[in-house]
Amino acid sequence: MNNKLDFRYLLAQFKLISKRFLLQNCFLCGASSNQLLCTACLSDLPYQTIVCSHCSKPLDFTKHSSVDGLCNPCQQNPPLYNNAQAVFSYIYPIDKLIFAAKFSDNLAILYLLGKLMVEHLQFEPCPDVIIPIPLHPKRLRQRGYNQSVELAKCIKKFTGIPLNYNACQRIKNTPPQVGLSAQQRKANIQGAFKIKKIPANWQHIVLLDDVITTGSTVESLTKEFLQAGIQKVDVWCCTRR
Repeated sequence: MNNKLDFRYLLAQFKLISKRFLLQNCFLCGASSNQLLCTACLSDLPYQTIVCSHCSKPLDFTKHSSVDGLCNPCQQNPPLYNNAQAVFSYIYPIDKLIFAAKFSDNLAILYLLGKLMVEHLQFEPCPDVIIPIPLHPKRLRQRGYNQSVELAKCIKKFTGIPLNYNACQRIKNTPPQVGLSAQQRKANIQGAFKIKKIPANWQHIVLLDDVITTGSTVESLTKEFLQAGIQKVDVWCCTRR
Protein backbone atom coordinates (compact mmCIF):
# COMPACT_ATOMS: atom_id res chain seq x y z
CA MET A 1 0.00 0.00 0.00
CA ASN A 2 1.13 3.57 -0.59
CA ASN A 3 0.93 6.17 2.19
CA LYS A 4 -2.46 7.53 1.11
CA LEU A 5 -3.96 4.06 0.93
CA ASP A 6 -2.43 3.10 4.29
CA PHE A 7 -3.90 6.19 5.97
CA ARG A 8 -7.42 5.70 4.61
CA TYR A 9 -7.47 2.04 5.57
CA LEU A 10 -6.13 2.73 9.08
CA LEU A 11 -8.73 5.47 9.53
CA ALA A 12 -11.51 3.08 8.51
CA GLN A 13 -10.12 0.47 10.91
CA PHE A 14 -10.12 3.03 13.75
CA LYS A 15 -13.77 3.84 13.04
CA LEU A 16 -14.60 0.14 13.11
CA ILE A 17 -12.86 -0.48 16.44
CA SER A 18 -14.29 2.63 18.08
CA LYS A 19 -17.86 1.59 17.22
CA ARG A 20 -17.39 -1.57 19.29
CA PHE A 21 -16.78 0.41 22.48
CA LEU A 22 -18.82 3.60 22.10
CA LEU A 23 -22.57 4.00 22.51
CA GLN A 24 -24.19 4.62 19.16
CA ASN A 25 -27.48 4.99 17.32
CA CYS A 26 -28.82 2.51 14.79
CA PHE A 27 -27.34 3.34 11.40
CA LEU A 28 -30.73 2.94 9.69
CA CYS A 29 -33.42 4.24 12.05
CA GLY A 30 -31.43 6.29 14.56
CA ALA A 31 -32.76 4.47 17.62
CA SER A 32 -30.44 3.96 20.58
CA SER A 33 -28.52 0.74 20.10
CA ASN A 34 -25.47 -1.03 21.44
CA GLN A 35 -24.68 -2.25 17.93
CA LEU A 36 -24.58 -0.88 14.40
CA LEU A 37 -28.19 -1.90 13.65
CA CYS A 38 -30.91 -2.22 16.24
CA THR A 39 -32.73 -5.51 16.68
CA ALA A 40 -35.76 -4.34 14.73
CA CYS A 41 -33.73 -3.21 11.71
CA LEU A 42 -31.69 -6.41 11.77
CA SER A 43 -34.85 -8.51 11.62
CA ASP A 44 -36.23 -6.42 8.74
CA LEU A 45 -33.25 -6.97 6.42
CA PRO A 46 -34.30 -8.46 3.05
CA TYR A 47 -32.99 -12.01 3.38
CA GLN A 48 -33.38 -14.06 0.23
CA THR A 49 -36.26 -16.51 0.09
CA ILE A 50 -37.30 -17.98 -3.28
CA VAL A 51 -34.29 -17.98 -5.60
CA CYS A 52 -32.79 -19.84 -8.54
CA SER A 53 -31.02 -22.93 -7.24
CA HIS A 54 -28.04 -22.29 -9.54
CA CYS A 55 -27.40 -18.52 -9.72
CA SER A 56 -29.34 -17.38 -6.62
CA LYS A 57 -31.30 -14.77 -8.57
CA PRO A 58 -34.68 -14.03 -6.94
CA LEU A 59 -37.47 -15.85 -8.77
CA ASP A 60 -40.60 -14.00 -9.79
CA PHE A 61 -43.22 -16.59 -10.64
CA THR A 62 -45.54 -13.93 -12.03
CA LYS A 63 -43.05 -13.23 -14.84
CA HIS A 64 -40.93 -16.34 -15.28
CA SER A 65 -41.53 -20.04 -15.11
CA SER A 66 -39.20 -22.24 -13.11
CA VAL A 67 -38.09 -25.79 -13.81
CA ASP A 68 -36.43 -27.65 -10.92
CA GLY A 69 -35.92 -24.32 -9.18
CA LEU A 70 -33.95 -22.80 -12.07
CA CYS A 71 -34.58 -19.37 -13.59
CA ASN A 72 -35.09 -19.16 -17.36
CA PRO A 73 -31.52 -18.00 -18.15
CA CYS A 74 -30.03 -20.89 -16.13
CA GLN A 75 -32.30 -23.37 -17.94
CA GLN A 76 -31.11 -22.11 -21.32
CA ASN A 77 -27.49 -21.14 -20.68
CA PRO A 78 -26.31 -21.95 -17.13
CA PRO A 79 -23.28 -20.09 -15.76
CA LEU A 80 -19.91 -21.82 -15.69
CA TYR A 81 -19.67 -21.76 -11.92
CA ASN A 82 -21.08 -24.70 -9.96
CA ASN A 83 -23.38 -22.82 -7.61
CA ALA A 84 -24.01 -19.33 -6.25
CA GLN A 85 -25.25 -18.30 -2.83
CA ALA A 86 -26.45 -14.86 -1.74
CA VAL A 87 -27.73 -13.80 1.65
CA PHE A 88 -29.76 -10.70 0.74
CA SER A 89 -31.78 -9.27 -2.12
CA TYR A 90 -30.45 -5.92 -3.30
CA ILE A 91 -33.28 -3.70 -2.09
CA TYR A 92 -33.63 -1.17 0.72
CA PRO A 93 -31.98 -1.05 3.20
CA ILE A 94 -29.23 -3.37 1.95
CA ASP A 95 -28.53 -1.03 -0.98
CA LYS A 96 -28.00 1.81 1.52
CA LEU A 97 -25.67 -0.32 3.66
CA ILE A 98 -23.61 -1.46 0.67
CA PHE A 99 -23.28 2.10 -0.63
CA ALA A 100 -22.08 3.36 2.75
CA ALA A 101 -19.66 0.44 3.08
CA LYS A 102 -18.10 1.09 -0.32
CA PHE A 103 -17.98 4.87 -0.42
CA SER A 104 -17.96 6.12 3.18
CA ASP A 105 -15.04 4.16 4.69
CA ASN A 106 -17.52 2.25 6.87
CA LEU A 107 -15.79 -1.04 7.69
CA ALA A 108 -18.22 -1.57 10.56
CA ILE A 109 -20.97 -2.25 8.03
CA LEU A 110 -18.78 -4.72 6.16
CA TYR A 111 -17.93 -6.49 9.42
CA LEU A 112 -21.64 -6.81 10.26
CA LEU A 113 -22.53 -8.04 6.77
CA GLY A 114 -19.65 -10.52 6.90
CA LYS A 115 -20.96 -11.94 10.18
CA LEU A 116 -24.45 -12.26 8.70
CA MET A 117 -22.97 -14.10 5.72
CA VAL A 118 -21.32 -16.53 8.15
CA GLU A 119 -24.69 -17.14 9.81
CA HIS A 120 -26.62 -17.82 6.60
CA LEU A 121 -24.29 -19.30 3.97
CA GLN A 122 -23.89 -23.05 3.55
CA PHE A 123 -20.20 -23.94 3.84
CA GLU A 124 -20.29 -27.63 2.97
CA PRO A 125 -18.60 -28.97 0.99
CA CYS A 126 -15.89 -26.72 2.32
CA PRO A 127 -13.77 -25.03 -0.40
CA ASP A 128 -9.99 -25.04 -0.44
CA VAL A 129 -9.84 -21.25 -0.47
CA ILE A 130 -11.89 -18.06 -0.70
CA ILE A 131 -10.85 -15.60 -3.41
CA PRO A 132 -12.38 -12.10 -3.22
CA ILE A 133 -13.10 -10.38 -6.52
CA PRO A 134 -10.08 -8.07 -7.00
CA LEU A 135 -10.22 -4.34 -7.62
CA HIS A 136 -7.95 -2.64 -10.12
CA PRO A 137 -5.02 -0.96 -8.27
CA LYS A 138 -6.26 2.49 -9.30
CA ARG A 139 -9.75 1.79 -7.91
CA LEU A 140 -8.20 0.33 -4.75
CA ARG A 141 -6.17 3.51 -4.21
CA GLN A 142 -9.28 5.65 -4.65
CA ARG A 143 -11.41 3.61 -2.22
CA GLY A 144 -8.74 2.68 0.29
CA TYR A 145 -9.83 -0.96 0.64
CA ASN A 146 -11.54 -3.76 -1.26
CA GLN A 147 -15.00 -4.39 0.22
CA SER A 148 -14.95 -8.03 -0.96
CA VAL A 149 -11.66 -8.62 0.84
CA GLU A 150 -13.11 -7.20 4.06
CA LEU A 151 -16.14 -9.52 3.83
CA ALA A 152 -13.83 -12.47 3.15
CA LYS A 153 -11.64 -11.62 6.16
CA CYS A 154 -14.69 -11.81 8.39
CA ILE A 155 -15.73 -15.18 6.96
CA LYS A 156 -12.21 -16.52 7.40
CA LYS A 157 -12.17 -15.32 11.03
CA PHE A 158 -15.29 -17.31 11.94
CA THR A 159 -14.87 -20.37 9.69
CA GLY A 160 -11.11 -20.84 9.30
CA ILE A 161 -11.45 -21.22 5.52
CA PRO A 162 -8.22 -19.95 3.93
CA LEU A 163 -8.28 -16.60 2.14
CA ASN A 164 -6.16 -15.59 -0.83
CA TYR A 165 -6.20 -12.26 -2.65
CA ASN A 166 -3.01 -12.73 -4.67
CA ALA A 167 -4.05 -15.59 -6.98
CA CYS A 168 -5.58 -13.23 -9.51
CA GLN A 169 -5.38 -9.57 -10.35
CA ARG A 170 -7.52 -7.07 -12.17
CA ILE A 171 -5.42 -5.81 -15.07
CA LYS A 172 -8.11 -3.75 -16.80
CA ASN A 173 -9.56 -0.71 -15.06
CA THR A 174 -13.10 -1.19 -16.30
CA PRO A 175 -15.74 1.54 -15.97
CA PRO A 176 -18.31 0.88 -13.22
CA GLN A 177 -20.90 -1.73 -14.21
CA VAL A 178 -23.76 0.32 -12.72
CA GLY A 179 -26.20 1.44 -15.39
CA LEU A 180 -24.90 -0.94 -18.08
CA SER A 181 -27.08 -3.54 -19.80
CA ALA A 182 -26.29 -7.24 -19.42
CA GLN A 183 -24.57 -7.28 -22.82
CA GLN A 184 -22.57 -4.15 -22.02
CA ARG A 185 -21.50 -5.60 -18.67
CA LYS A 186 -20.26 -8.76 -20.36
CA ALA A 187 -18.25 -6.79 -22.92
CA ASN A 188 -16.96 -4.38 -20.27
CA ILE A 189 -15.44 -7.14 -18.14
CA GLN A 190 -13.74 -9.11 -20.94
CA GLY A 191 -9.99 -9.41 -20.44
CA ALA A 192 -10.20 -7.69 -17.04
CA PHE A 193 -8.53 -10.45 -14.98
CA LYS A 194 -5.24 -12.32 -14.99
CA ILE A 195 -4.65 -15.55 -13.05
CA LYS A 196 -1.30 -15.88 -11.32
CA LYS A 197 0.27 -19.08 -9.98
CA ILE A 198 -2.26 -21.48 -8.45
CA PRO A 199 -1.21 -24.02 -5.78
CA ALA A 200 -1.48 -27.62 -6.93
CA ASN A 201 -3.78 -28.57 -4.03
CA TRP A 202 -6.51 -26.12 -5.06
CA GLN A 203 -9.41 -28.01 -6.61
CA HIS A 204 -12.46 -26.23 -5.22
CA ILE A 205 -12.48 -22.44 -4.84
CA VAL A 206 -15.06 -19.84 -3.90
CA LEU A 207 -15.24 -16.41 -5.53
CA LEU A 208 -16.61 -13.82 -3.13
CA ASP A 209 -18.25 -10.53 -4.09
CA ASP A 210 -20.38 -7.97 -2.33
CA VAL A 211 -23.04 -7.51 -5.04
CA ILE A 212 -23.94 -9.60 -8.07
CA THR A 213 -26.21 -8.14 -10.73
CA THR A 214 -25.98 -9.98 -14.05
CA GLY A 215 -23.12 -12.21 -12.89
CA SER A 216 -20.80 -11.11 -15.71
CA THR A 217 -17.87 -10.45 -13.38
CA VAL A 218 -17.95 -13.78 -11.54
CA GLU A 219 -18.64 -15.60 -14.82
CA SER A 220 -15.58 -14.05 -16.44
CA LEU A 221 -13.34 -14.89 -13.50
CA THR A 222 -14.78 -18.42 -13.24
CA LYS A 223 -13.81 -19.01 -16.86
CA GLU A 224 -10.24 -17.90 -16.16
CA PHE A 225 -9.88 -20.21 -13.16
CA LEU A 226 -11.37 -23.21 -14.97
CA GLN A 227 -8.95 -22.67 -17.84
CA ALA A 228 -6.13 -22.51 -15.26
CA GLY A 229 -7.02 -25.99 -13.99
CA ILE A 230 -9.43 -25.42 -11.08
CA GLN A 231 -12.04 -28.21 -11.00
CA LYS A 232 -14.90 -26.50 -9.17
CA VAL A 233 -15.85 -22.86 -8.67
CA ASP A 234 -18.63 -21.67 -6.37
CA VAL A 235 -19.76 -18.10 -5.78
CA TRP A 236 -20.72 -16.44 -2.50
CA CYS A 237 -22.04 -12.92 -2.37
CA CYS A 238 -23.61 -10.69 0.22
CA THR A 239 -26.46 -9.50 -1.98
CA ARG A 240 -28.02 -10.40 -5.34
CA ARG A 241 -29.99 -8.10 -7.59
